Amino acid sequence: GNAQVQRVLKHAVACKALQEHNAELWEEAVKVSGQGSLGAKLDEAAGVKEPSEPSSAKQQKVQSGLDIGTLRETGKKAKEEQHKLYQSKVDHIIMRLICVRGLVPNVIDSLEWKELMNVLNPIYHPTSGDIFADKHIPREAVYVRTQQINTLRSINNLTLTFDGNTTHKPHSIYTVHATTPLCETYFLDAHEGSDERHTADWIENKLLKTICSIGENNWGATCSDSTNVTKAGRRQVVETIPIMLDLCDAVHHLHNTIGDINKLPAFKFLMSMLKGIIKHFSKSSYSTTLLRQDRNLAGDDEPVKALQKIGKTRFGTHWTAANALDPCLPNIRNLVGLRAIKFKVRLNLAKWPLKTTDICHKNTKIQGMFMNRASGKYNEFEQILLQYITIVAPIIRSLWSLEAAHANASDVYIFWLAIAATLNDLFSKGTIVTGIPTSLAHEVTAIFNKRYEEFFTNDIYFVAFALDPRYPLSDFLKKPAPSATTIVIPALHHRTGPRPNGSSTPLPYPIAYGRVKIFLKDMLCKKLDRHQMHPEDSFEPLLKDLSQAQVVDGLRHQLEAFWRNEWPFNEPVKDGNPLGWWEALRHHSQAQVLAVRTYQLCCYCGVIHQSRVLQLLAIQIFSVLVNSMPDERTNSTITWFNSPLRGSQDARTLLDMIQIGQWYGKHQVCAWTRIHCNTNYLNIATRTRTSK
Repeated sequence: GNAQVQRVLKHAVACKALQEHNAELWEEAVKVSGQGSLGAKLDEAAGVKEPSEPSSAKQQKVQSGLDIGTLRETGKKAKEEQHKLYQSKVDHIIMRLICVRGLVPNVIDSLEWKELMNVLNPIYHPTSGDIFADKHIPREAVYVRTQQINTLRSINNLTLTFDGNTTHKPHSIYTVHATTPLCETYFLDAHEGSDERHTADWIENKLLKTICSIGENNWGATCSDSTNVTKAGRRQVVETIPIMLDLCDAVHHLHNTIGDINKLPAFKFLMSMLKGIIKHFSKSSYSTTLLRQDRNLAGDDEPVKALQKIGKTRFGTHWTAANALDPCLPNIRNLVGLRAIKFKVRLNLAKWPLKTTDICHKNTKIQGMFMNRASGKYNEFEQILLQYITIVAPIIRSLWSLEAAHANASDVYIFWLAIAATLNDLFSKGTIVTGIPTSLAHEVTAIFNKRYEEFFTNDIYFVAFALDPRYPLSDFLKKPAPSATTIVIPALHHRTGPRPNGSSTPLPYPIAYGRVKIFLKDMLCKKLDRHQMHPEDSFEPLLKDLSQAQVVDGLRHQLEAFWRNEWPFNEPVKDGNPLGWWEALRHHSQAQVLAVRTYQLCCYCGVIHQSRVLQLLAIQIFSVLVNSMPDERTNSTITWFNSPLRGSQDARTLLDMIQIGQWYGKHQVCAWTRIHCNTNYLNIATRTRTSK
C-alpha cells in the first residue's frame, strides 16, 4: 500500500532478512536513512559555504530596472530554508533530551509541552512523538553508527566487549561495545534474538558481523564474563581471528570469588541474619528514621551513613551491606532494647486463607539476638560480621579498582598478588589475634587458589606484568637457586649494538623469561600467519619488508635487552602509564623491536634492518580492556530507560535511543558548551572577586 517512507526505512535498516538476502538494497536503505537524519542535515548546513554569485545576478547589477518579483521569490525561499533549519535544530535538541537525559517521549505530545513551545517561539511547530519514534530516532541512530564506524576504522588494538540483557517486554538482546586504547567506549550494536537460541555459534555470528563492519585487523582483543555461552562464543571468535586476545572479565571473576566465600558454612548464619536486618530497614521508614536519629544524638552534623540494600546486579553487594551495617549495630541493639524497633515477618501471600498470625508477627530470631544479650548470639553475629568484612575487603577493593577503563592486564596480576599477600598476612597472625578459625582460613585459601588457577590459564597477565616498566622484576620474583639453569647471552653495548665476543652476562629469572618469550612468540607467529593468509590487508611495513626469520630473531634480541634493563629500556616511566612508555620508545633509535626501532645485525649479509616487532606486541597487550564494564553501564542505562512504566517499549527504539545518547553525551560536545561564559570567582583570602 501507501506505507510512509520513514516506517519503511525504520524496518529496512533493522531487517535481518533484507540484510542477508539483498545486502545492496539494505546498504542503500542504511545510506538513505543516515542522510535523512537530523544530525546529517545540521552537519551539512554547518559545512555549506556561501554560494558564489551567479552570472545572471551580475548582469542584474547593470540593469536600470529592479525585478521585485525575483527578489521576493528568492527571499521567500531563503526564509523557508531558514525555518526548516530552525525546525531541525530544535527537533535535534529535543531528540537529545530524550536520548541523553531520558525525557519521556510521551511528554512532547502533551498540551503543556505544545503550550511551552508556543510561548518560547510561535514559529516552531511541535513535532509529534510518533515522528520522533518512527523517523528522527531511527535515522539518527543509523547516522551515529556510521560516524562511529568511520572513527574506529582509523584506530588499532580495539577491544570488543559484549553481554546479554532482557527488557521488560521481554526482548532478549546482546550489547556490543568497542573500546579504544585511549579508553573511549563506543556502543556499536545490540543484537536482538528473542526468537532464537543464544548458542555459541549465534554469538560468534553476531560478533563477527560487528568486527567485520570495522575491519578484522583493527581489533586487539575480546572480553566478556565467563558464562558457558559467552565464554564459548568468545573463544570461537578468537579461533576465527587468532590475532585477537581472549580475555576473561577480571571484575566478574573477583565477584564470583566473593560469591564462593558467601556460600561457606561459616557465613551461613551471617548471611541469613544480614538479609533479614537489611530487609526490615528497607521496608520500614519508621525504623530507619529512629536509627538515623539515634546515631545523631551526639549532635554531629556529619550525615549518617545509610544502610545498603542487597541487590542482584551490584558487585560485592553483601560486603557493602555488611560494611554499612557494622557501625549501626550498637544503635540497633539500643533501640530494640527500648522496644522502639521490632523486627517482624511480613505478609506471606503464599498461604491462603490468611490467618491473623500470618499477617504480621515478630521475627524472633533477629529480635531475640538483639534483646537477649546473655545468649551470646549478638556477640557471635558481631564477630562473624567483622571477620567477613576483613576477609572480603581486599577482594572487593581490588574489584572496584579493576572496574576502571584504564585498568590493564598488568594491573589485574598485581591486584591478585596484593589480595594473596593481604590474606596471607591476615591468616598468619593466628586465631588468637584475628578470631578467624583455622578451618575458615583454609577454606578461603582454597577458594582463592581455585579461582586463581581458573583465571590465569592465560599467560597474558603475567607477560603484561613482566613488560610493565612500573614494576622491577627484582621486587617481585625470587632469585633462582645457584643450581638452577641459567641462560647466558651476549650483552649489548650502550649505543653501538653487540659487544665483542666473550663479553656475556647471565640472564636473570630464566623461567619467567621463558614464559614471556613463548607467549610473545606465539602472538608474533599468529600475526605472521595472518599476513601470509591475507597479504592484501594493511599490516605494519616490517611484516612485508623482513622475512619471518628476521622478525622472530629481532624479537629475541630486543626481549633480551629489555629483560636486562639495558638502554633505552631503562628510561623512567612518566605518569605511571606503561602504554605511554612503550609508545614513547618510537623515538629511540635502538628500541623498535620490543618497543619500536631496533638495529638487528644480519649474520649473512651484514645489513642493518629496522623493525618494530616487540613494540607492536607490547602496545597491543597494554591497549586492550580487561573488563566488560561498558556493557554493564549500558545495561544500567537500559534498566533506567526501560522502567516498569515504560515496559512496553520496542527493543529497537530503546537501543537506538541509548546509542544516540552515548554518542552525544560522551563523544560530541554541544554547541553552547563552547561559548565562553563569564564566571565570577571569590578569593576567600582577599575577599576580592575576579571574572573569567
